[in-house]
Amino acid sequence: MSFLQLQQITRDWDGQGGVRDVSLDLPKGAFLSILGPSGCGKSTLLRLIAGLEQPRQGRIVIDGRDVTALPPGQRNLSMVFQSYALFPHLSVAENVLFGLKVRRVPARERRERLARALRMTGLEGLETRKPAALSGGQRQRVALARAAVSERPLCLMDEPLSNLDAKLRHAVRRDIRALARTLGLTVVYVTHDQGEAMSLSDRVVLMQGGRVEQIGSPSDLYDRPATLFAAQFIGEPPMALIEGSALGLSQRVTVGLRPEHIRLSDPSTADLQARVLDREFLGADTLVTLDHPGAQGLAVIVAGAAPQAIGDSVGLSLPADRRLFFDSASGRLTDPQITTPQPDRMARDAAIPRPQQLNRTTS
Repeated sequence: MSFLQLQQITRDWDGQGGVRDVSLDLPKGAFLSILGPSGCGKSTLLRLIAGLEQPRQGRIVIDGRDVTALPPGQRNLSMVFQSYALFPHLSVAENVLFGLKVRRVPARERRERLARALRMTGLEGLETRKPAALSGGQRQRVALARAAVSERPLCLMDEPLSNLDAKLRHAVRRDIRALARTLGLTVVYVTHDQGEAMSLSDRVVLMQGGRVEQIGSPSDLYDRPATLFAAQFIGEPPMALIEGSALGLSQRVTVGLRPEHIRLSDPSTADLQARVLDREFLGADTLVTLDHPGAQGLAVIVAGAAPQAIGDSVGLSLPADRRLFFDSASGRLTDPQITTPQPDRMARDAAIPRPQQLNRTTS
């Protein structure tokens, strides 16, 4: 049964911005990330769920109750903000308990909830400190403890890790996941960071231009992106996109492959030839970025230190069972049964820029 339902939610300003016709169903205890680039409408959607914005049309249902017209305080949810939203003059304990005091929860129950929340967020021993005496990660844990102590079943998080450095983001990410599982929270998490969305979530909503581009599990979005936008946004590096004509297929089709599925091969038997643009040594392997006039985002992952030099010509094997096909006009994932014979490989690859041309375009 759905715990959170959005039914054809639309919110814009004189026809501009916002979100349009967004629908989703989220079961109780699920972790949903709303992912997308800046300006795609993800924060607006979170504010609509919270009651900080009102939809122009559509319904919002939380735990079987229509809350579309209710203020935030009557929606039985908690929020964790990007800015922490802590009172600088209050201690850790006072910040965590502030909401419970406003709700006049008995003192004994407040103490019990505080102890549990501090234990779950690793803040024991810091009860008397003020926010100014805490690190960024500790401040964000205070915000998480405040959400935990409220014991609300729905928790909304708006880019809570964006102010932290990479190491702290990873640590607090684990805290968030553990907290959600321990408390059985239903979480809606807004982020522009696909790494956060893919590692934390049961389901991901990918947005673009105020609309839902794709909804699914992280593996759904990675393995079968529904659109060219999803293919390019999800994955680091993103999916390589190759014009069908470069592979002897219809020009109406774009072929997508993940870099880990592309292999270097003998140029005489290769599916495609390309030239090395750059190499990025990553320790266990090397990311080799490639150039071909009929492809974008073309790259291959080579084990260890790659011997290829910038400007080298390489052959690429593109496994048929790993290829995804997109309609070039609509950008939608399709499944065409294309059997167009391949043209002569030498003629097909004749348009690959020569080394001197490559140097001019990349210098």
